[in-house]
Amino acid sequence: MKLSFKQLIYLFTAFCTSLLIYRIYKSEGFSFIFLAWNLFLAFIPWWISNYLKKKERLGFVHIPLLVLWLLFLPNSPYILTDLFHLRPREYFPLWYDLVLVLSFALIGMMVFLKSLKDMFGMLQKYIKPVYLAIIIPFIFWLISFGLYLGRYLRFNSWNVINHPFQLMRQSFGILFEKDTIAFTFIFSIFLAFLYYISKPLLKSEHHEA
Repeated sequence: MKLSFKQLIYLFTAFCTSLLIYRIYKSEGFSFIFLAWNLFLAFIPWWISNYLKKKERLGFVHIPLLVLWLLFLPNSPYILTDLFHLRPREYFPLWYDLVLVLSFALIGMMVFLKSLKDMFGMLQKYIKPVYLAIIIPFIFWLISFGLYLGRYLRFNSWNVINHPFQLMRQSFGILFEKDTIAFTFIFSIFLAFLYYISKPLLKSEHHEA
């Protein structure tokens, strides 16, 4: 039996969740419980793109979902930065924690890349290639900037709603700092390479539910 991309993702999620549950049980601690929440946030843009690609045509009514997709999109590759938490700990060898964090991070990256491919595929029906060639790099920059805001300034996607002015003020405050520019530039290129390399592998599965 051939499994779909979605089925494989959920099976992989069950595997890494079992690793997390076992670690919590054996260590009697919640050191990596944040991985489960981060993965849930990473799934949101993928669920949105899965919903939208079933529509024959996108209209103004779908704009809020497109905005929501973009706001939550940085959460998917964000799990890569959870590798910062790796260090020797009691009860478990470092290799176990490496597999644990990498499993969550890889799922986040796979749904991120699939969501991008599906969404860009939909947008090319409505946007001319010359404009799309400008929009796509800008989206990678926005994602990378969102990663920086999340990791170093500790902002979340919903802060656009509950702390919009604080978010804007601090975002503009660090926009032209050397670390911000270097991080967003390098991460944008990194994510773009991952996207274009994986694009031929992530074929659309129209039969997915």
